[in-house]
Amino acid sequence: MAIEASLLWQSKLASHCDRLLVADSALLADGRWARAAEPVHDVENASVELDAMPWLQPAGQTVVELPVSQFRLSTLPVAGRFYPRMAFASLAQSPRDMRATHLLEVTADVLRVDPDHPLAGSDAKLVFRSEPDEPTRGVRMIELFDGPGMQVPAQVVGTTYLQPHSMARQDTAPDALFYAEARMTHHLDAVCRAEISTLYARFLKPGQHVLDLMSSWVSHLPASSEALQVAGLGMNQAELDANPRLSERVVQDLNLDAVLPWPDAQFDVVLCTASIEYLHDPAAVLAQVRRVLKTDGVFVVTFSDRWFPTKAIQVWSELHPFERLGLVLALLRDAGFNNLHSETRRGLKRPEDDKYIDQRLTSDPVFAAWGFA
Repeated sequence: MAIEASLLWQSKLASHCDRLLVADSALLADGRWARAAEPVHDVENASVELDAMPWLQPAGQTVVELPVSQFRLSTLPVAGRFYPRMAFASLAQSPRDMRATHLLEVTADVLRVDPDHPLAGSDAKLVFRSEPDEPTRGVRMIELFDGPGMQVPAQVVGTTYLQPHSMARQDTAPDALFYAEARMTHHLDAVCRAEISTLYARFLKPGQHVLDLMSSWVSHLPASSEALQVAGLGMNQAELDANPRLSERVVQDLNLDAVLPWPDAQFDVVLCTASIEYLHDPAAVLAQVRRVLKTDGVFVVTFSDRWFPTKAIQVWSELHPFERLGLVLALLRDAGFNNLHSETRRGLKRPEDDKYIDQRLTSDPVFAAWGFA
């Protein structure tokens, strides 16, 4: 039997839902989990809610001031970012202490660090629900609490996430060269792709105008959305031509020209799948997305933990996966989007026929953020 464990919580900027699929046996690690989940056993769509606070630890600790020399990583410490405790010599309880620690301030001599769990003091709710999907063997419940809270974005995007050196890339050759050859292959496993399609279905209605931004040969749209009018903007003509969902195809390098070739208020929905990490100037692109969206239109960004490392901006690989959500939420906020949300889902089983099954039993995780114009 599978149980979906969810953390539901609200930050000042957005509402958040973080979901983890576990086997029923995973709840035995803590009797409180096991007892709480008893009412949902073998009952379709049943759920139970409880306060998550007992598991959001440590909590109630004071801010710690450390000398800069205590920072162990090879990169420079950046205020507003999260680091594992192992990065701070006197805070780490072991050489592999990976608990998230918020670096609040950096001066020439001192680091101010918040050692509490990122969700300590919040009103997060823990929800258990029976789930028909198949979980991955060995996923532990404690993994649910590793990450949530880090998607609360810093106030200043530039100094926290997008400093000039953060935008560097390993491959500095023109993107047109990299994308010149069509890649008719999936970059995410089938379960992850299905999860993304299910998420997109929430926002789609017959007759809507949809923009698939940074598109390719597949648009990750649900099968039931045939009545949509879908424009695709991507880097390779052959890939776009192979996409049967597109009614309009535009080849454009957004890193050379961020101006979208459509009038104001053209689209009901804009989708961006597993691509935002490749933008040199994401703020300029998001400003254009908001321009071409109709009033109350929605922009949905999804990604996983796989990408082309040579073409992604450097900071993407430096951030924790949940911090990447914080970057996207900050970009949405600064572009003027409102009613922001983030959602994650982890722990699903990778298909047996997936080419990476020998390397990874779990499906690629889904990270999503969206906002309304």
